[in-house]
Amino acid sequence: MSTRAVVGAAVAAVSVAGLLVACSDPAEPTINYVLDAAVTTYNTETLSGSTGGAVMALSRVLPGFSYLGPDGRVIADTDIGSTVVEPAESGALTIRYDINPAAVYSDGVPLTCDALVLAWAAHSGRFNGFDAISTAGYRDIDTVDCRPGSKTATVTFARGRAYRDWRALFGPGTLLPPQAVARAAGVADVVDPISRVDRRKLADIARIWSTGWAMTPGDFDSDRYPALGPMRVADYTEDGGLILRANDRWWGQPAGDRRIALWPRHSALTEDLADGKGGDTLDVLDIAAGTYGVDPVPRGSPSIPPAPAAGLAPLSSLGTERIVMAGTGVLASPALRRAFAACVPRDGLAREFGRGTPVSNNHLLGPDELLTGTINAEFGRDYLRADPVRAEGEARDARRGNGPLTIRVGYLAPDGRRAQMVAAIAASCQAAGITVTDVASDSVGPTSLGGDADALITASGNGFAATGAADPTRDTYAFYGGDPSNVGGYRNVRVSALIDQLAVTVPAADRLSLVREIESLLWRDMPALPLFTSPRTRRAGDNVDNVVPGLSRAGTGWNIDRWMVARP
Repeated sequence: MSTRAVVGAAVAAVSVAGLLVACSDPAEPTINYVLDAAVTTYNTETLSGSTGGAVMALSRVLPGFSYLGPDGRVIADTDIGSTVVEPAESGALTIRYDINPAAVYSDGVPLTCDALVLAWAAHSGRFNGFDAISTAGYRDIDTVDCRPGSKTATVTFARGRAYRDWRALFGPGTLLPPQAVARAAGVADVVDPISRVDRRKLADIARIWSTGWAMTPGDFDSDRYPALGPMRVADYTEDGGLILRANDRWWGQPAGDRRIALWPRHSALTEDLADGKGGDTLDVLDIAAGTYGVDPVPRGSPSIPPAPAAGLAPLSSLGTERIVMAGTGVLASPALRRAFAACVPRDGLAREFGRGTPVSNNHLLGPDELLTGTINAEFGRDYLRADPVRAEGEARDARRGNGPLTIRVGYLAPDGRRAQMVAAIAASCQAAGITVTDVASDSVGPTSLGGDADALITASGNGFAATGAADPTRDTYAFYGGDPSNVGGYRNVRVSALIDQLAVTVPAADRLSLVREIESLLWRDMPALPLFTSPRTRRAGDNVDNVVPGLSRAGTGWNIDRWMVARP
């Protein structure tokens, strides 16, 4: 019997509502939670961490001053601290962050303003070497006033740069333990080198922040990863999954006396699911529809139906599935990107693979945005259906007789739904003389674009797991020149300037004019082709209580610390 089969048999032996282990086994109850992306780092704010499964797994291990609730809206996390908008003579947005006096990492070191300074430095774009997912919002902060070791920080934005989604800053994953970074960098604290711009020490701090948090199954020492929230990572192995337990140093409502096993990509249970086995061992599921070839059903009757967002019609997510294209190689030319887009059957893809959602014509706005319907009706109509004659002509003119066009499309495999999508695109584009090849693999990521792939199938923010938020401001930076989330390398000075303006604009009427101009430029330049609302499968067995589906990038794990074994 294989190792995976042995593990599957052991987990399947769980009893009492499908979860409690047999009486002869003293182990505590276990909840098995399946994700659709790999978890390779403790740092959810790196490019690989944010676009992969780390955010879904660790939001309640490393919480911040806010979190994304089930509908993707920002909710203040008062266990961590509070925020107060303070008056400023300059008129600049100024926020005082007061940290809960009881807040402490699991290694016993108190949470202080040092963590905010480190988070700002990593995301601001002002210092080299930090591999942060985006500079959105943090780039607008002028100063973070902090006395090392203090429980208070004052954050002042540049004049005229009142970032509209500021409540989402310093959120889950951003407050990595600065004491661990300082110790590894050989400095007394991180605040001093950052404030003095000590480039030598900053280089060490940036390197450690970016690469010092790798999580490798089978080679995991929990003491190296201090937790801040109600949960901590206790272990990580391929055969046993990523194990979360209650953090004994948590000062808020206790997480409970049960064990949660998360199963990301490449772990035993997800490999079994891809092989058509293991469905009788899972309890909670949050995956892109069709990820493992089928949509497995957890033990017991599914207990959580799709959740409505903000009282609107039920949505499968707040992310938009799209094809993002490289700004180099065969698709370097906007004309060739438009030619490719013209042979993609978007209406058919939405109908067959969007699980009932309509075609999306929005590059910027999520499906729950107030302005989405207006923009959806005004753009993208020329690319609603495949037009092979037009695609062939545009490709021929752009290539000037340089031979046929071949485009490599990648996605994270295995994924039966997306494999069928690429096959449908290839069949449609073949009529235009454009060859589309499937280059999916289990290691595809944002860095694959322009290397092993000419285009990638991603979701909002260019992620490969759950994506999106009720306020899409951060995700708009996926089209901002030079922002790390802009994985295709697209650059348009006007688009970047408009996104900058959109980020600080609140009135809907003013935002509408900005979005219209940005969309017109994006449809002309075609750095990405929106398809439809990302369909996700979320289920929980009746043997788990308090599981509430989450539509945002935090996924259903947004309240994982509240999950409990259902009592018979």
